[in-house]
Parts: sequence; structure tokens; C-alpha cells
Amino acid sequence: MDGVLIRPAEPGDAAGVASVHARAGRAAWSSFLGDVLAEPDVPLWQERVTAPGFLVAERDGVVVGFGRADVTTGEVALLYVDPAGQGRGTGRALLGAVVDLLRRAGWQRARLRTEERNTGPRCFYERAGWCPTGEVLEREWAGRRLREVWYAADLTE
Repeated sequence: MDGVLIRPAEPGDAAGVASVHARAGRAAWSSFLGDVLAEPDVPLWQERVTAPGFLVAERDGVVVGFGRADVTTGEVALLYVDPAGQGRGTGRALLGAVVDLLRRAGWQRARLRTEERNTGPRCFYERAGWCPTGEVLEREWAGRRLREVWYAADLTE
């Protein structure tokens, strides 16, 4: 994990979270969604970072990733790592912390979804033991058509 700190998000983290979201989104989605995240949207994240279960990963005082556990649905609602910091254990640490929040909330099975064409994250989740459920959510986002596949993991282990 190379010096990463996972902690609850604070309102002051909005700019860092917005930057990570924009960079990670461009890296993961630009090949099939185009340039939908050209600039960080700080106002969007100012309220979101205060949601229950919202965590940030910080390295040397800089936000390098974030995730959120939705304890009302048992879902990993968000998980993003800055592309420059990927491959250093940040995603694994964040996913583990989010799953721990779900487990402590009483969930025995967790779910998450990611875009079907998002091969990097899909491989990451599968290596972490998540399995596709066969369910698909089709929706529109930023004027683009998304096809998101659901994954599930047993939390009782």
C-alpha cells in the first residue's frame, strides 16, 4: 500500500476528489465515451463527499482515490483511483475499507456495477474475488448510453 492513508472524506476533499474523478474517468472511459470529463466538477463533489460511507485515499497529504459504501443498499457505490497512482495497492486498500463498512453494517453480500467496456476495473474486481451476477443496467449518462454489469462478493469469509 506504499504509504496510503484511508480515511473518511471531509468537505475540504471535494477538489481532490473531483480531480481524481476527472482523471480516472478520462483514462477509463474516453475510448468509448469520448471526452465527457474534460474538467473536474468541484461543486458536484462538495455535497457528495459528506455522504455517509465516503472514504478518501491520501498519500503525502494528496487525495489519490476515493470510494463510498452505500450501507442502505449493500453496494460499493464508488471506487476511483488516480491513474498515476494505480498499481500501488490504493484500489485494494480502498475496496477493502469500503467492504469493511458494508460488513460492519450487517451486509453478508455486497454488489457493485461498472460499465461493460471498462475492462481494467472489471479485471481488478474479478482478481479481488468479485463475480459477475449476469444482471445488466442500461442507462444514459452525460448523453451517452451505458451498459453496466453487476458484480457481487460474499462478505462472510
